[in-house]
Amino acid sequence: MLSKLLAQHIGVNVAKMRAPNFLERQDEMERAKVARIERGAGWRSVESCPLCGGAAATHVLTKRGSDMVACTGCGLYYHRRIPADLGDVYDTGAYEVYSRPEDDEHFTYRKERFGRERVAILERHGGPLAGRRLLDIGCGAGWFLAAALEAGALAFGTDYSIANRTEAARRTGVPIFDQNLDRLPERDFDIVTLFDVIEHVPEPLPFLRQVDRLLRPGGLLLVYTPNADSFAVRAAGPLASIIDPTEHILLFTLDSLRHLGDRMGYELPYLETRGLDVAGCLALPDLAESVDGGFLVRHADALQAMIDAAGCGNYARVLYRKRP
Repeated sequence: MLSKLLAQHIGVNVAKMRAPNFLERQDEMERAKVARIERGAGWRSVESCPLCGGAAATHVLTKRGSDMVACTGCGLYYHRRIPADLGDVYDTGAYEVYSRPEDDEHFTYRKERFGRERVAILERHGGPLAGRRLLDIGCGAGWFLAAALEAGALAFGTDYSIANRTEAARRTGVPIFDQNLDRLPERDFDIVTLFDVIEHVPEPLPFLRQVDRLLRPGGLLLVYTPNADSFAVRAAGPLASIIDPTEHILLFTLDSLRHLGDRMGYELPYLETRGLDVAGCLALPDLAESVDGGFLVRHADALQAMIDAAGCGNYARVLYRKRP
């Protein structure tokens, strides 16, 4: 079984994704975002589950003074306080992402390693992309769009950031719109993608209903989002890189992603996890020093392959199909 898992496992070159000081930068930037929130509109309380509306929840962890809880009804993890105005986080020239700058090497690596993999998932479950209308919401610098274009898709993108829209348009030559989906000049997409987006949205169902109006009957919606019920969160707790109460205000689990699909009336042809749980733990000095780091380094791929196969990787991938 392990040999089969390893044959299917594709490793990730973390150095090509993240700057050497990734964790230090994450900590520094989270602190800066907290300060902007507290100088701005402050925080607001979340009294019930943003997905199912249930009030019953269990405490999971606390970070930056914000309690994260798990809904006992649908399995969604959410923070009890979130920014009152998300503009305090995103509407500023100070906002940055944690990954490496989008130089040519970084862009090409992401397109070849991750963009092609995502194209393959879509084609495996929905047929060739050639001639299909595709919208990538939150497209960043456009490396997935570039991979979709190479597969023949008729691609469009959106992004909140002016800088990202400019860069994606420069690199791909396709129309990149702002993030207001109600004003989008294009409709009737065969495929919509949401990579690292939905965990930033305070009210996921109204947002997905906006997305649904853009998607043709029978169309595909591919979502990538952090998995709260993962080995990384269990091992690292609030130090796990996916825990950020200023941005990742919701964290889904496989159960809550199924619940989300049910609420939308979608079919669910594909759901799995893939992650950087082992690499993330090795990057934390306290965890790395408490174990034989050499052992983990030598067996990182095997351990991660088993974690992923168990549905415990720290990123979830789900493909929804809108009913005809």
